[in-house]
Order: sequence, then C-alpha cells, then structure tokens
Amino acid sequence: MKTIVLAEDHAIIRDGLKLLISTRPDLKVVADTGHGDEVEHLVREHQADLLLLDLDLPGCHGVELTRKVKAAHGNTRVLILTASPSAASVKAAFEAGADGYVLKHENAEELLYAIALVLSGIVYLSKGLAQLSALPASADETPITAREQQILALIARGDSSSDIADKLNLSVLTVRKHRQNLMGKLSLHNVAEVTAYVLRSSALP
Repeated sequence: MKTIVLAEDHAIIRDGLKLLISTRPDLKVVADTGHGDEVEHLVREHQADLLLLDLDLPGCHGVELTRKVKAAHGNTRVLILTASPSAASVKAAFEAGADGYVLKHENAEELLYAIALVLSGIVYLSKGLAQLSALPASADETPITAREQQILALIARGDSSSDIADKLNLSVLTVRKHRQNLMGKLSLHNVAEVTAYVLRSSALP
C-alpha cells in the first residue's frame, strides 16, 4: 500500500481527488490539507510515499515547499498538480526536486497513470506540456527530425518504448533505435535528463 498526502486548497477538488484515489486498492490518502504550512508536518508524521501538491497553496509557494520536502524527506515523491502552468513554474518545480508535473485538466485515468509512474521512480510530465511541436537543436547539436521530436516528447512524459510504438504506429525495435540515436545526439542518459532537456528547449504556454 502506497501512502499519499494530498495538498489542495479547493475542498471540492480535494474531496474528488480522495474519492478517485480510493478506487485504487494499492493507494491510500493518509492525510490532506488546504494550507501550505501544514504540509511538511503531515509528510513527516505519515512518512508518505507521495505528496500530491497544488502549486498555489495559501501559506507557502509550492516550489519552495517542494524543495523543503525533498531536502528533508528524500524518499517522498512529489507530484505537482496545477491548473495554469508557465515555463518558469515547470522549470522551477523540477529544479526544486519535483518528480512529476500534471495539469488539472487531465482526465482521471491520466492522473492515476501519473501517480503510478512517479511512485515507480519515473519522471512524469503532463501530456499537455510534453506534446511539443518543435524542439530546436543548439548550434553544436545534430538537428532533430520531426519523428525524433515526437519520440523525445513522449519519453519525457514517461512512456515506454512499447507505449510509443503503439501511439506512433511503429515497431518497438524502431522506437528503440530512435531512442538510442536521440541519447547519442543529445548526450542524454535517462528519462530525467530527457525531461530537463525538453523543459529547457521548449516554449511552454
């Protein structure tokens, strides 16, 4: 059973999230709050596996709270939940140690998918942010093809080679070859580095 502390200041949304998470027998919300100044105490008290955190809590900015929680409780994963992202907030959240970033307009299935990925140690980036139309290469990099741009965005989202193959109607071997080529071109070694590259290179809304 994985334990979750839920921090969301809108009571209706918070109740809805608790109800959604309760549909998963392997997940349990052990505490919830609408105030930023209570979050660190709740994470410490319950030794939570995951903090599901709204960026705009009263009492503390979500990015700073993420930094504090990760510094004090390195084993607690932090999944950011927000309605209005900006390039600056996404980058700041990951720099503070966030393990994932999900938009509130995603559907319930996507949120549960994000929770599962983050709890398994995979960086999650909301598909609303990861589906990029272009990722410019710097002057010293080999240009990235349109197909590689698509694959790079999906890797950053946390999709497996099999998932990407299904979505792009490619063979798994082809996707793996593209992944290998991308890692070589960009000197990237894991999903976290891919996500950081996507965030640096994109013009997010």
